Amino acid sequence: MDDMRLLDLAAGDINGDGVTDLAAVVNSVDEYDWRHIRYWTGTKAGLTGPDSVKAANGRWLQGGESLDIGDVNNDGIEDIVVGRAVDGYDSDLEIPTANGGMITYVPGSRSGPVGTQAKVFNQDSAGIPGVAENNDAFGDSVQVADIDGDGYEDVSVGVPGEDFDGRNQAGSVVTLRGTAFGLTGTGAKSYSQDTAGVPGVAESNDRFGAAAKLVDTNADGRAELIVGAPGENADAGSVWVFKSTSSGVTPTGSFTFGAGTLGTVSTRAQLGSTFN
Repeated sequence: MDDMRLLDLAAGDINGDGVTDLAAVVNSVDEYDWRHIRYWTGTKAGLTGPDSVKAANGRWLQGGESLDIGDVNNDGIEDIVVGRAVDGYDSDLEIPTANGGMITYVPGSRSGPVGTQAKVFNQDSAGIPGVAENNDAFGDSVQVADIDGDGYEDVSVGVPGEDFDGRNQAGSVVTLRGTAFGLTGTGAKSYSQDTAGVPGVAESNDRFGAAAKLVDTNADGRAELIVGAPGENADAGSVWVFKSTSSGVTPTGSFTFGAGTLGTVSTRAQLGSTFN
């Protein structure tokens, strides 16, 4: 892979030919902030490539640190969603939306990912709760799945550095809706430990949203939201489970568990740091 370092990797059909492809976010070993999106096309003979996603200006589309694949616009071809949580570096001068972190939606097509039609969102984008601030880490984790059962896959975004009410890095998770026109900020929702119905209390350094996972745990056609807060209880860490309805993720009936439930050691275990 030249001098590239893989930061995250996902599998899906990004050209609609029925064969699984791979996509990754990579950065240069020589320049930490230089990163883009690469993909390998699947064939009956194996993977071909890699190719890089290009932007409208012909340059490589800026990548990030996290990535997932799913059919956001329900056209039968899976799309790529990339999270860029790290901000404040040289190339960010060209990307104002990188302030506080951002996500990039890249639609798939019969020819592969279409970087010229990419859409970029941060917490200053229309409809998205919150305000983009340095070190929010919006996009620290991204997941793509249908949370409301409408056939359009939606996106969850971890914001573990989110500050509110005088508490630093308390953290939150934002969900964005998929539509026929791709990802949208309209109808986006935010969840934290201070959201009514969610167990616990938001505290500094909880880092709620450091990891998030969308998975249909009860086979009802709607993915539930699983959230990790590795800083909870002096770095013991905890995990929250949110149910989903036809209106999307709901705090009603959400529950949490930690080392006591699992029968594991709690001291600085940082449960919820990551999900596979």
